[in-house]
Order: sequence, then structure tokens, then C-alpha cells
Amino acid sequence: MALTPQEIHAKEFTTSRSKWYDKSEVSDFLDQIVTDYDALMQENQTLKTQLAEADANAKQVEEMKQSVNSSILIAQEAADRLKKQTEAEAEATLQQAQTEAQKIVMEANAKANALLTDSQTKNEALVAEKEGLDKEMGAFKSKIEGLLRAQLDMIQTDEWAAFQQPAAYQEPSATAGSEPASEAAVSEDSAETVVIFPESSEDSENFLNKDK
Repeated sequence: MALTPQEIHAKEFTTSRSKWYDKSEVSDFLDQIVTDYDALMQENQTLKTQLAEADANAKQVEEMKQSVNSSILIAQEAADRLKKQTEAEAEATLQQAQTEAQKIVMEANAKANALLTDSQTKNEALVAEKEGLDKEMGAFKSKIEGLLRAQLDMIQTDEWAAFQQPAAYQEPSATAGSEPASEAAVSEDSAETVVIFPESSEDSENFLNKDK
């Protein structure tokens, strides 16, 4: 352990009868002082070196701090400019978007109105066509009903009853291969009347007997 200034100041050497200090004791004490002083100087030099390094580091830190502050200030100014520019661009974009949206809405409304008008026109045409087909169907049904009534009236007359009486004929002689009289062929003059009603208005154009 190094000597303290108080220990050096309070040091007392052993004296001989002639009042001289003991030479070896004084030498040992001086050697101890030299050793402690050398260690103290080395420590002092080390501390000075560390202090210089600390000062250099502090200076470097201060320079870095100033550089960072300057960078922050520049960045803040750039951010403010960018913010203003972005706000202006956003406002312009918003206005353009609103204008385009209004244009799109107007065009859509115009197209919708045109489609609605066209749809109404087509609907009116379809309604008129349906009414015409209904009238034609009514006329066709009336015509068929008239024909059926005429035929019904005809078969209810005396002439129809007379027409149904078989005419006098001579039974043919039975020959090999001839057909029995009960299985006589139907006369070619007889005919069957078939009336076909239309299933839909789309097919009425193909078979309606329309009076031109």
C-alpha cells in the first residue's frame, strides 16, 4: 500500500547515541517513497491519457450531437416541405377524383336514363305486339268457333241425317281372298277435319289464317 503524505510527514527514524539516523532505515523509507512516487506518476499519466481520450470522445460526441441536431433540423424542414407538398398533391388529387366521380355519375345517369327510355320503348312495343297478337288470337278463336257452330248446325239438320243413311248396294259375291263386307275399306271421299290451336304467341305467325 502506498504511503500517504501524513505517514511521510509523521515518519520518525531511530537515532543512535550520537543522534544519527539509521542509514538503512532511511534508505528503505526513501526507496518506498520512490516506488510510491513512480506508481503515482504512472497513474497520473494514465489518468491524463484517459482524460485526453475522454476530452476527445466528448468533443467527438459533441460534434456528432451537433451533426445529429443539424440533420434532425434538415430532416424536419424536409418533412415540413414534403408534408405541405403532399397535402397540396392530396388536395389536387381529391379534387380531380371528385370531378371524375361526378363525371362518371353523370355519364352513368345518362346511360341509365337512355337504357330506361329504350326499355320503356321496347316494353311499349312488346305490349302493343301482345295486344295485336291477342286481337289476332281472338279473331282466330271467333273464326274457329263460327266454323264449329256451322258444322254443328249442319249435322243437326235433316240433310245430315239423310246423308248418314247407307245407299243401296249389292253385296259382292264371296271369293277367295276377298275381304268380308264388315271389313270394307273406308271411302277415299271421307275426310277428318283437325283443328290445331296455337300453343304460344310465338308460333301463331306460322299457321294462323289471317285475313289480310
